[in-house]
Amino acid sequence: MRVLLYGFGSRGDVQPFIALGKGLQRAGYDVTLSVGRNFESWVRSEGLTFQPIAIDMEALVQTDTAKDWIDGRKQTAVAEVRSMKRMFDGVAAQVAEDVLAALDHFDTFISGVLTVEAMNAAAAVRGKTCIVGTMTPWTPTRSGASGMNAPIPRGDSVVNLIFGYVVEAMMSNVFGALSRAVRANLKLRPSTPVDYMRAWNQAPTLMGISPLVTPHPPDWGDNLHVTGYWFLDRAADWQPPPELTAFLDSGDPPVYIGFGSMSSRDPESTLRLMLAAIEKTGQRTLIHSGWAGMRADDLPPNVRLIDSVPHDWLFPRMAAVIHHGGAGTTAAGLRAGVPSAVIAHIGDQPYWGRRIHELGVGAPPIRRHALTVENLSETIRLLTTDREMRVRAAAFGEQIRAEDGIGNAVRAFAKITGT
Repeated sequence: MRVLLYGFGSRGDVQPFIALGKGLQRAGYDVTLSVGRNFESWVRSEGLTFQPIAIDMEALVQTDTAKDWIDGRKQTAVAEVRSMKRMFDGVAAQVAEDVLAALDHFDTFISGVLTVEAMNAAAAVRGKTCIVGTMTPWTPTRSGASGMNAPIPRGDSVVNLIFGYVVEAMMSNVFGALSRAVRANLKLRPSTPVDYMRAWNQAPTLMGISPLVTPHPPDWGDNLHVTGYWFLDRAADWQPPPELTAFLDSGDPPVYIGFGSMSSRDPESTLRLMLAAIEKTGQRTLIHSGWAGMRADDLPPNVRLIDSVPHDWLFPRMAAVIHHGGAGTTAAGLRAGVPSAVIAHIGDQPYWGRRIHELGVGAPPIRRHALTVENLSETIRLLTTDREMRVRAAAFGEQIRAEDGIGNAVRAFAKITGT
């Protein structure tokens, strides 16, 4: 069986798809991974067949439109959705070409969040299977714990379910240009919000999330499989930079602060805020430069600026992890068994920050536009001094490490496809 994993997105979207692709490959499936062309060497180094998406995701995130979406100050949910729509409208035609070109070459498709309706419609025309592959619980539910957009997060309510459908209807507009382009080529009628919700809620779905974090609520159907996280460990021959090892060996475990693929219009200001908070705590700290491109030539001796380092190696060596709340980084922090906190920028990030805090393994989340020297320094203090939180985080990490997310996903895939 020829399987295409279509992972239009940032590194946090691509990495778990690589892990899932390798698991399916080991099970005997012929797997191709289609992701942004800036990830080609990485995908090939992991032994997977690569098919490029005609978008450089890192370059896209650096555009003014993307920065309006990611780095907007005090923007409303409606404004965030509008910014997201402008960004995806600009690449819809290119992504539609990718989807259409793949139709005749693969038997089964695993679609990421952004292409669900378009790829589902296209696969149906060819009589093929489209599976949703996601690391985010978009599916509406009464459950506050499992509802990403639940307005009543600490309880079960029909209000949560209704609001989940409202959000889905809004997202159908965000991704509408892609669906229209694909459907027009296939001579199908234009998509409606109902089409999007039907594709999202009824398609077989592999959810690469731990059920300890997002339980499978009673109102989710059997089509949805909460498998556990899809972790991709570092290459066996990877070695840390000597200067990083020297810093780690020179004192107590540091705190990690990093915002991953979140770009910024003013990375220097963000770095100054971080440094001021660190100065108030005196904490040894590693700051990840990320796609925001933070740079500094004159840092205090207790601070180091680093480029990308495998989280499975780095995070267990940290006193705590403060991050943007991407699904993959959240999973890595939980797996490491150290306290964490989320500085949420967009999308699903507030949900992950909320769940970390509700589970008792991290500090309360902070929205990026509300980040200050005072609340960041207080978060650092809490994460590094709360002994009970540290014990809970360590125990939770053991449970996460005991899960078999890839194995569960491969078995669910085989059941869905009858292979």
